[in-house]
Amino acid sequence: MSMSNLAGTADAADRKADRLVHRLAFMNNFADGLEDPEVAPLLPGYTFGQRLMSGLTPIERDGLLDFAIERPAGLDGWTLLTTVRGRGLLLDRPGEVELQEGDVLLIPPRAEHRYRRHDASSSWWHRWVYFQPRQTWLPWLSWRGGGPKATLLRGQDDDFRRELDRIFSEIDAWSINTDAFAMEMSFNLLERAILICSRYNEKPVADYDPRLAGVCSYIAENIDQPLSLETIAGHARLSVSRLSHLFQDRYGCSIMSWRDDLRMQLACRILKMTDAPVKQVAIQVGYANPLHFSKMFRKRMGLSPSGYRMEQA
Repeated sequence: MSMSNLAGTADAADRKADRLVHRLAFMNNFADGLEDPEVAPLLPGYTFGQRLMSGLTPIERDGLLDFAIERPAGLDGWTLLTTVRGRGLLLDRPGEVELQEGDVLLIPPRAEHRYRRHDASSSWWHRWVYFQPRQTWLPWLSWRGGGPKATLLRGQDDDFRRELDRIFSEIDAWSINTDAFAMEMSFNLLERAILICSRYNEKPVADYDPRLAGVCSYIAENIDQPLSLETIAGHARLSVSRLSHLFQDRYGCSIMSWRDDLRMQLACRILKMTDAPVKQVAIQVGYANPLHFSKMFRKRMGLSPSGYRMEQA
């Protein structure tokens, strides 16, 4: 996609939405939707295995998508969701929380997903991005009131809503491409969206913990080393239990899960940008056993390392 084409991204996104709604109107059951690559991610049971996926879910009363999303175990990655039309309901906390136009929902890994169209609204359209964050983003994903569950950022002014909708549209436009540059563009746009939301969220600076930032940097700088929790905790001058609690509370995942996600991100870049053998890639990202690396890669990405490389070619 050329830069000149981006000028019409909003119009293209609208046309894409119209085509999606038109196709949904002629689908009678989930089996029909599973054959459509744009509809399949909107249906129950879909496996989100890529580093970044995005889309639009246009829920209309009594339509194919008019059901409650229920993912008790959550997803392996983060989800950023914004309402662009109608109203929805967030169900994963005491009571029900209404989701209005411009509201943004941030759902951390393995947090429960429970939301649906509001009964009083004939529709609920929401744009969403599923992603594995770059390690530098984690402080920006620690929103006020956040924790192990979804965090809601209420819609701000019209400029905020328009800018966020534009960015989500552009992410969707770029993410359908499979080349490495398109993926990087999608991540750059997503980073902007996260920064905008974090700025409006305005988490107090006092919440910043230099010990956790130091741990993230230490792991990133030694990503090819078999660091134990004891070694990492010693570097932070904290006990293993204290560090694990602080890290889980701040970032919504364990230290080792965060490290493994970072390793997979680096592995993806190496596989896309080089012809290095899988065994060498495994060693570069900290896995002495290439079979274990391949197993971990498939679990997170939904493909073997070789299959991922072929898909990105």
